[in-house]
Amino acid sequence: MKKYFFSLILFSFYLFPQLDWYNHSELDWKEIETEHFIICFHDETKRSAAETEIIVEEIYQKVTTLYDFYPDEKTYIIIKDVDDYSNGSAYFYDNKIIIWAKPLDYDLRGSHRWLQDVITHEYTHIVQLGASMKFSRNFPGSYIQILAYEDEKREDVLYGYPNKIASYPIPATSVTPWFAEGTAQYMYDGANYDYWDSIRDMILRDRVINNNLLSFDEMNTFGKKGIGNESIYNQGFSLTKYLVKHYGEKSLKDISNELSKPFIFSINQALENAIGITGYNIYKNWKQDLIEIYSKQLKEVIDKENYYIIENSGTTNIHPVFSVDGSQIAYLSNKANDYFSQTDLYIYSLKDSLSSKIAGGVKTCPTWINDSLIIYSKISEPDENGSKFFDLYSYNLIEKKQNRLTNGLRLYSPHFDEISNKIYAVNTYDGTSNIFEGQVDSANYKQITDFDDGTQIFSLSSNDTLIIFDAVINHSRKLYSLNKKTEEIVDFINNDWDNRDPVFSNNKFIYSDDKYGIFNLILKDGDRNETSYLTNVKGGAFMPDISNDDKIVFSLYENGAYQIAILNNIAKYNDKVGYANFSSERSDFITFQESNNFYTKPKSSKISVSSRLLDDKDFNYKSYKSETSGPFFMPRLTYDYNTFKPGLYLFDNDFLNKSSILSGLSFNTNRDIDLFLLFENNQYKSTYFFNFYWITRNKSRNHAYINANGEVIPSINWDVDYKYQLFSADIGNRFIIKNHKFWLKYTYSKYRQFYNAVQIQEYNFNGLNINTIYGKGAYDYYRGHIITFEYDYEGRKPHYLYNMVPKSGFKINTSISYESNSIFEEFKVNQDYGGFIESLDSHNTFRYKIDLSNHWILNPKFNITITNNFKYFHLSNYKVDDFLYFFGGGLIGLQGYTFYEPTLQGPRQIIISNTLNLPIFDQKSIKVGHMYLNSLALGLKTQLGKSYKGKVMVTNVGYSLNEMPNDILNIFQNLEVEYKGSNYGSIQEFLDLSPSIDGLDNAGLIPYDIEPYLYPDIYSEYDDNNFTQKEKNILDLRERYNAYKYSIGLEVKLLGYSFYSYPTALTYEYHIPLSDPWDNKGKQYLKILFDFN
Repeated sequence: MKKYFFSLILFSFYLFPQLDWYNHSELDWKEIETEHFIICFHDETKRSAAETEIIVEEIYQKVTTLYDFYPDEKTYIIIKDVDDYSNGSAYFYDNKIIIWAKPLDYDLRGSHRWLQDVITHEYTHIVQLGASMKFSRNFPGSYIQILAYEDEKREDVLYGYPNKIASYPIPATSVTPWFAEGTAQYMYDGANYDYWDSIRDMILRDRVINNNLLSFDEMNTFGKKGIGNESIYNQGFSLTKYLVKHYGEKSLKDISNELSKPFIFSINQALENAIGITGYNIYKNWKQDLIEIYSKQLKEVIDKENYYIIENSGTTNIHPVFSVDGSQIAYLSNKANDYFSQTDLYIYSLKDSLSSKIAGGVKTCPTWINDSLIIYSKISEPDENGSKFFDLYSYNLIEKKQNRLTNGLRLYSPHFDEISNKIYAVNTYDGTSNIFEGQVDSANYKQITDFDDGTQIFSLSSNDTLIIFDAVINHSRKLYSLNKKTEEIVDFINNDWDNRDPVFSNNKFIYSDDKYGIFNLILKDGDRNETSYLTNVKGGAFMPDISNDDKIVFSLYENGAYQIAILNNIAKYNDKVGYANFSSERSDFITFQESNNFYTKPKSSKISVSSRLLDDKDFNYKSYKSETSGPFFMPRLTYDYNTFKPGLYLFDNDFLNKSSILSGLSFNTNRDIDLFLLFENNQYKSTYFFNFYWITRNKSRNHAYINANGEVIPSINWDVDYKYQLFSADIGNRFIIKNHKFWLKYTYSKYRQFYNAVQIQEYNFNGLNINTIYGKGAYDYYRGHIITFEYDYEGRKPHYLYNMVPKSGFKINTSISYESNSIFEEFKVNQDYGGFIESLDSHNTFRYKIDLSNHWILNPKFNITITNNFKYFHLSNYKVDDFLYFFGGGLIGLQGYTFYEPTLQGPRQIIISNTLNLPIFDQKSIKVGHMYLNSLALGLKTQLGKSYKGKVMVTNVGYSLNEMPNDILNIFQNLEVEYKGSNYGSIQEFLDLSPSIDGLDNAGLIPYDIEPYLYPDIYSEYDDNNFTQKEKNILDLRERYNAYKYSIGLEVKLLGYSFYSYPTALTYEYHIPLSDPWDNKGKQYLKILFDFN
């Protein structure tokens, strides 16, 4: 019966699979309440919260009016700065927004003032997606679920183990990603906190001129590598601006309203209903306009291609830096990874044109100390509170050793100043960047700038007297100088376009700007007192560096990727570079009236708050008051053991996720009930949880009558109506230490059986059958008290198709439990009150589990991988009732066998699995109804396993008296047997009358010579014992039990997205046993869930 809890847990896990492991109980949360918002912050985000307070009321009316949607309650905005991580998330059903205070530094986006940009973006999500809801936000959707079971089962269970599991969502919001992200970036007319900058334009332009634009279907789902997901943002922004230009801003509201209709799940249909043209035709017109626009804009761009590429693997090759002697180049690359930001540090040798990986997970520009020592920044392991911050590290190329230089200082973008022999680096705290300085061999750094208004600093360079840095204060990066002696900061290059990536060398100064709409390198030569462009590319040129012999290396964006290039010679472009038109015929679909000698950009006013001007007396805040965002209800319809079970999920949590609750209920016409309640308390450093499960099942059965001596009386039968009540509850704690996860929990379980029995005695009296009503009763047949300690660790880096086609890395899951188990044995007389009570025997034991997985890349080119899995399970008390055994077949075991395969059950068990994964296709968008098929992979799985020291209890043992020789027959019919307190006059009587027998005869009750003539009915195939089975006697069964079982099977895994945003993972498997004379039947398994595994 434990499998029912498995089903409940499985569905609830895939409903809400993500757990917060770091609760950050060290934070003291406050809140500010405005007319339409509640802003939650901790002391470390006080300045950001004060700025947010101004921004949100500035944008509220404009965003809500555009969509004519007004949230039903004040929107919660949570500002946190617990990691060096930049993002914003809108939870539109919760009506809350989470903002990380650290500004975004992303090489696929332009630079804008962070809080104004991200808050307006996320609040537009809240409103636009809210306007697209089909019902109220308390009803996020519903589920259709299916459970089917194996036919094979034990006598003491109602159904076999699940072999088909499906859970499919019917969402109450269905908005394609390009439209959701496009409208969020567009914001509203005149916002311009985020606009179509030169980086976004570069990505789109590159796709158009290389005929690599994502199709309309490809824009409708995420699930892509490299720049694929960002291109959905990018093209969505452009297509949304196109809609506004041709159909007016009101069209965004009309499309959202169409999507809110109960039976509209198609963006194509919504567009046609709202503006009279299908999405495919809109896309076609937009694409054609872009082709014409870029053709005109690029007509004067003549790239002399005075450079050569040294690194073009992957999509991210950035921040190249020459070594001191100019013989090596350090750079960051994602060439061994799937995602754009997964960069590692490489060293390229100009002598042999080979590169080698030095360190993983490196971010921002590295800096050379000398030709053998390099310093860089990367995210460190979590600290005691779980925060992940930037620190500086060094790597010695001679010793091949990495050394951590700082601890929790949040320093990145290091720059070594050879003149002062100091390291300068950037720190960001509460959304504001500052420059720090320190000695090369010291962990102590001091702050030398005093920004406190949300200024964001990106990179550093220096000469004899100045530190030059690029920073954004409102829009676009500008260059500033910091005097080393006086620490005075002044504008260095500050104009109406973006200037970035400054670098000094030998009286030369190089940087990148987009004055003419495209980022190109520009040189200021102090020796010649002249300024000129070094490149005229169609993509973009960034992040230059100069060697001591005046070689220039840079990062070139071209064909959908950043590449490392070296200039052959300094060929200067003294004529104009970049776009032909500055004010009209633009790819952002804006026409500017003024005429400028540069590519005109939109403008917006800056909202800024200085932390030094914050006065607690005027800063009206109070302590955070816990409020919940729900409740939320999700109807469900489950088809389970051939019955329909309507039901409901209910869940809720407070806005800071300090507590959460999830419950589910379903029932059917048989009066079967499934009920669970999961509660978590995250207020402390570790999480406390309480789980409650309640299941009832009703079943009618017919049983043979067994007398007081344990003998079966064939002429008497029982018709019994059973009701089973299964209760289980967990209370425990989970916590994490340096990414190692632990659980400690206590579990109490009680399984109770109710019965309403009718005894039927089949003999004739006056020609009639006599029925005797026996009565009703109830008893506990299992009680358990279990204490469990579980450990889990996964040593894998994120990659594409993480669970579908796992790559290199490993996972460990192990647990130890002590179980105090009580299992029904018999009824006894109640000495105090009379009558009968159940007697439960103790079956106490320790339970150990080890589950190890390792993943290997067999062929990187075709992404063919191998997964090895090893499982070992162990009960310390191997004499426990077989109810407590490990069962080794089925969906979670040796899959060529059923879950309850008798020869794979026991108190000890080992299973080894090897799976070859072969991707067939990925990153597709094949439309099938409301689903887009993304990836397909095949798997070939081989398994071996066996159980140890178990019993195989059977109710029937076949034999044929004619088959036995006389001497054997004599023993068979005359040797007495004593079993469980009952005496049987012969082995034959024992086999005929005993209700259950160990088919392996571990107790040695049956003489060895007789065993070849006895055939245990382990699969309950026969109604009586009048049968024989060739090569399936007790000796054969014992041999089979002790032998390893082998299985081979094929997996088909299909990943798709339903209703644009909901992952759908389908797994079909077919497995067969190998070389098993007792079983050659194939087994099928099907899972349709949100993810694999």
